[in-house]
Amino acid sequence: MNHSIQSRNAASPVYSQPKRKSDNHLCLVFDDQQVWKQLSNKSTAESVGICGHPHFSDIHGIQFAAQQAIQRSQILVERICNAPSNGAEEMRKVVKQLDRLSDTLCSVIDVAEFVRHAHPDNNIRESVHQAYSQLYSYMNVLNTDTRLHKVLSQVLADEQIVKHFTADEYMSAIVLLHDFEKSGIHLPIQKRKEFVELSDRIIHLGREFMQQNPRAIREVKIPLAALGRLRLSDSSVAIKNGYAHIPTDSSEAQLILKYANNEQLRKQVYESVHSATKESIAVLEQMLKTRAELAVLVGKGSFAELQLQDRMAKSPEHVEAFLRKLSEHQGSLFKRDMQLLQYAKQRELNLASAPVVNAWDRDYYMHLCGVEEAQNGSINHHLPYFTVGSVIRGLSRLFDSLYGVRFEHAPMRSGESWHDQVRKLNVVCENEGKIGVIYCDLFSRAGKPPGAAHYTIRTSRRVDDDDSENDIRFAFPNRNVDEANFLPPIVQPAERVQGRDGLYQLPVIALSCSFSLKSRNQPAYLSMYEIETLFHEMGHAMHSMLGRTDFHNVAGTRCATDFVELPSILMEHFIWHPKVLSLFMDDPNTAVGSPASIESFLKQRKSFNGIELNSQILMALVDQRYHSSIAKSDSFSSVKEWHQLQDSVGLFPSVASAMWPVQFHHLFGYAANYYSYLFDRALARKVWETNFKENPLDRENGQAFRKGVLEWGGSRDPWKCIADVLEEEDASKIVNGDEVAMKTVGDWGVDV
Repeated sequence: MNHSIQSRNAASPVYSQPKRKSDNHLCLVFDDQQVWKQLSNKSTAESVGICGHPHFSDIHGIQFAAQQAIQRSQILVERICNAPSNGAEEMRKVVKQLDRLSDTLCSVIDVAEFVRHAHPDNNIRESVHQAYSQLYSYMNVLNTDTRLHKVLSQVLADEQIVKHFTADEYMSAIVLLHDFEKSGIHLPIQKRKEFVELSDRIIHLGREFMQQNPRAIREVKIPLAALGRLRLSDSSVAIKNGYAHIPTDSSEAQLILKYANNEQLRKQVYESVHSATKESIAVLEQMLKTRAELAVLVGKGSFAELQLQDRMAKSPEHVEAFLRKLSEHQGSLFKRDMQLLQYAKQRELNLASAPVVNAWDRDYYMHLCGVEEAQNGSINHHLPYFTVGSVIRGLSRLFDSLYGVRFEHAPMRSGESWHDQVRKLNVVCENEGKIGVIYCDLFSRAGKPPGAAHYTIRTSRRVDDDDSENDIRFAFPNRNVDEANFLPPIVQPAERVQGRDGLYQLPVIALSCSFSLKSRNQPAYLSMYEIETLFHEMGHAMHSMLGRTDFHNVAGTRCATDFVELPSILMEHFIWHPKVLSLFMDDPNTAVGSPASIESFLKQRKSFNGIELNSQILMALVDQRYHSSIAKSDSFSSVKEWHQLQDSVGLFPSVASAMWPVQFHHLFGYAANYYSYLFDRALARKVWETNFKENPLDRENGQAFRKGVLEWGGSRDPWKCIADVLEEEDASKIVNGDEVAMKTVGDWGVDV
């Protein structure tokens, strides 16, 4: 059945740049501890719970939240399963009730997932971890509930029901169906048992793959004299009888590859660092073969085929086509970078002709070229540093210009925060009012995981049509069941959004970063790299805020894996434009830094990007090869396949004793999906160049991206979303999402 999907707001008004009110307070909230304290005097009222979840106030409340979510979910399961006997109207509500079921569990799981990483109290972390595990286990049980799958299949087979679905509802139903079928639910009983056994074995092998030390050589013994002027400082390095004993998993081993001018020494260290035990290779191959078995069990030719069926790419053949075309497009860049390394090696060794550059030469000669550039004065940049507050304010100004959306600080209520470094922002649309909440936990501290991440706390969905008052009646038809026998229903936050019918649960997310805070009494300054990280995560945040669908299961970032990074990577392009940099200043009309300085930095930063890109393409290809049908073969050899790809696609000759893929942990977590980041880099480059490169503050193009891409969340074919914001010629080539589309995206190239 065809489902025609139109923009939520087809009108195309002419936009003018917004007139800004003073937003200095937004800067001070992050930069001045005293200002934040004055604005956040918490009342003595009862705790509202972490992130506003009423039960996340103490350990007992957290456990109650898990029990309540499971019990209310059990009621919803019975209501859904009894829908066929409760009449046509109940069947019409099945997708809605399945979405409620998912939201009921995720409303606790998502908060728990965040709190178990971010909260400073070990007891709270342990409690939420238990709740998370309990709920996750129950969710896995639901994914194999044949009754739920049967009812959903009946609904989707009924044309009289489906023809009335909205785009959100239809896509939500399809996503749910795919999730069921990925769990082998459509299989006969015996095969379902096999599916569970294979899935458990994959998890066990994956855990072993991630946790093992795969290297056959654990340390390298090097004469101190061979190190020359290279100084080792790592405490893990032992010095005995004139030799340095260097662990192969240490940073010191990497320093030798970068700084040692002795090629034989570099070779020895490289081969040791990339060595592999027979056991680690066996674990990798067992994991790949077990995945191949599971794919065959559910009727697929390979695990990659199983994984990619609901991605933009659709098939392994399409991914291969994209990667090969991308490699071809960037070929001249690869050649240029390799010639630079060859010339550097030739010059250093005083050779008559260009030598072979080996894998152990890579880091050393890349570093040597960088040193020469600095000595020649070609690297000359003094990049500005900005306070966290000025960057948040700049982001607010940028989103105001593009989407008519701004940040407003919001005082914390009692019990809402988990640390006094956390700040809360309301996201406010000029037309719709408040549309969501962002918690900013931006600084490193003891016990907090490093790195940056976007956590969904709550997704958008419409709640006024839940019909929760009839849950018990339809869950237990023809039975006199008292509501008082159950835990009370979960209280759903319901807010009215200007311009929309009904009541909505608004999105809430948390951004976690690891920026350093040197003094609590002074503002924290961010480097341009750190600002780029914050821009990336805010790209995800805006997707969550603006992708406010009626159904939780397709809201915000709940979309295809090879689409979800597009908004965040696109945001990275904005930061380097002078018009955007000026937004960080008190007066946004003030110029920031010199264009020459920024240009110098970008040029230096892109040095040898071709080599890094080739490495990423190679990793994506080995991920595809390992999850292809060849993994089913008795003669499959992960070592042989790796060396073959290294020699045919890589820039450096393969090294017989090296087996790097045993250290490639993404093979477990991103199985057959590692290409996604490269794919979204290519999409982001094209969207940037088409819409924002000339004027990154353009409201008309910003609104087009909001309406065409962000507002849909995961409820529309992403190929159609992207086509909507491209020029007609490009759009026509990709809108069908076929092999031609994948090759076209590969031929756009990535920003290097």
